[in-house]
Amino acid sequence: MKVVCLGGAGAMGSSCVYDLHKTSDFDEIVVADFDEITARRVINLMDGDKRFSYVRVDASKKEEIANVLKSADYVVDTLPEKYVYNFMDAVKEVGISGVSLNMIDVDKLPYYSAALEKAGKTFLIGNGGCATTCEMAKLGCEEMDEVDDINIYWGMWRPITHGTPGLVDSIHTQYDPRTDQRIYWENGNIVRNMPPFALPREFEFPEPIGKQETYILTHWEPLTLPLVPIIKQRKTKRIVVRGIWHYSWTRFVRTLLENGIYEAEPIEINGVKVSPYEVVIKHIKRHSVEKWEDPYQLAERFRFNPQAILSVEITGYKNGMGKRIIYHSQLPYPFFDGKPVTCSMDYGSYVGVPCSISLQMLAHGEIPEKGVVTIEMTSSSPQRYFEEFEKRGAKLMKQEFAKG
Repeated sequence: MKVVCLGGAGAMGSSCVYDLHKTSDFDEIVVADFDEITARRVINLMDGDKRFSYVRVDASKKEEIANVLKSADYVVDTLPEKYVYNFMDAVKEVGISGVSLNMIDVDKLPYYSAALEKAGKTFLIGNGGCATTCEMAKLGCEEMDEVDDINIYWGMWRPITHGTPGLVDSIHTQYDPRTDQRIYWENGNIVRNMPPFALPREFEFPEPIGKQETYILTHWEPLTLPLVPIIKQRKTKRIVVRGIWHYSWTRFVRTLLENGIYEAEPIEINGVKVSPYEVVIKHIKRHSVEKWEDPYQLAERFRFNPQAILSVEITGYKNGMGKRIIYHSQLPYPFFDGKPVTCSMDYGSYVGVPCSISLQMLAHGEIPEKGVVTIEMTSSSPQRYFEEFEKRGAKLMKQEFAKG
């Protein structure tokens, strides 16, 4: 079997590629990326694994994506979100099964799903860290008779000085006052247009993050989880996604908001009109630091391991008694076995590993559904997902409390 890894040289895709090297039985693994230098450097991490090859692809041209997919059995998409519809058009044209870390708009899902279902193919969307949070939510619901709240927490603890262009875009758009994507689900309804830093709630992550005040994020779990059978069966009342970034990012974003930078009118400099917002963001991207280095030295410089911790809290009732369960998921550090990588590559493993796990489950016939779905909507069990998760040395920690 042959798999193509689109964006496989990137911060998220590289960990998927490395996991495929360590755990998969694919016969051929193609790293398809625009950046040949980085892609070949990633391939060099694979201990001489002869299954790997490189092909250049420009994701802004969907015909190039389609061409590289035509000879493959499966595809994994870790491209930037802006290319998702180029990618999905190519998947529809070729007719191929696979996974993507990206999500598509709900109103466009039937268009792609019907074509792939007709072709007998399965495509798992939204399959990055959200696969892990949603599977933890399902685990908790299995232990309840009735559920009041599902609170999802993303702990992204990494300084502003160690960003990538993609990470900068991801973080500052979370707090953009112009977006309507900060949502939560309550009693059958989606509540939209929440302001930046809305719904603050204190939550204690495992170290190195610890106790932090978290805030609503622009995530899609409130759109997909209410459709999951066990979520509906447990009469779940509320689903909220919150998160916290390193305090250097929080200071930065609050400064943008307090000074009206997001919505500031262009100013004229030497006869040229420039956007204050774009100038600030370009400056931050320019000063991002990404070096290939020993991860232990990197961790010493950070004074912590550059990882993400994903947590889910489920409150409800079992046998008439109030119950509260918290799961924390954390991947091992360093993920790349101590080989020199960038901090983004180790940090991005929380996305790349779920892509690899779901892809391999799909290739082994463990996901029978056809069309375009999210993994939490399939009949595969969360226990099976976390069996694979823990094979990688990942931790799934559980805490139980009486409901207060």
